[in-house]
Amino acid sequence: MNPAIYPIRLRISMAYVLVGERAVLVDTGSAGEEERILRGMRRFNLEPERLALLLHTHGHTDHAGSTLALKQRLRVPAAVHTADAPKMRAGDSGPLIPLRFSGRILSLFLDPRFPAVEPDLLIEEGYSLAEFGLPATILHTPGHTPGSISILFEDGRAIAGDLMMGGALGGAIHPLDPGYHYFAEDLPELRSSIRKLLDHGAKTIYLGHGGPLEAARARERFAPDFPATLAPR
Repeated sequence: MNPAIYPIRLRISMAYVLVGERAVLVDTGSAGEEERILRGMRRFNLEPERLALLLHTHGHTDHAGSTLALKQRLRVPAAVHTADAPKMRAGDSGPLIPLRFSGRILSLFLDPRFPAVEPDLLIEEGYSLAEFGLPATILHTPGHTPGSISILFEDGRAIAGDLMMGGALGGAIHPLDPGYHYFAEDLPELRSSIRKLLDHGAKTIYLGHGGPLEAARARERFAPDFPATLAPR
């Protein structure tokens, strides 16, 4: 039986609970959303005390904002890629570099700050979630941020944070249509990371905004933008 992925819709982003032998929460939304996350877990008949890890796809305000509150309440360790640990320690998303005009407008309304928190576990490429009973590994997929990661299950399901976005208006419109997020610190690196996730066998991609996306549609959308050295096969 495949481990379950339970989505929790938050104000502007998504969190996911992965349940194997133990439970792992992927991302914690914006500051002040800890109660929304706990209620969401209970709707799935998941007791928050089952959580064994708070795992972050990256260190932005809408993905790590409630981490401190959940750590203090549940005494659960927090994990993030080494390259995004400075963002969490500072409680600051860092530069939000827009990819298009809508991103410039959105950046005027986003507060990049969130409650600072010290990560307990710094993860790298290839980190396994087997100790939690989850047949999944970490892929380092930078570009949106230097420490962005994707979580890839053996069956092809993946959670990719803001590597991509589904639809428009943060996924409110046409959420199954693949597209770029509003922001990326390194666009060429982002494109290489999208290709990396697809080439590692991702089939269904769960995102922080919109989705889930089917890999075939994602490849069709992004392949023309892949770097020449990673031309589609």
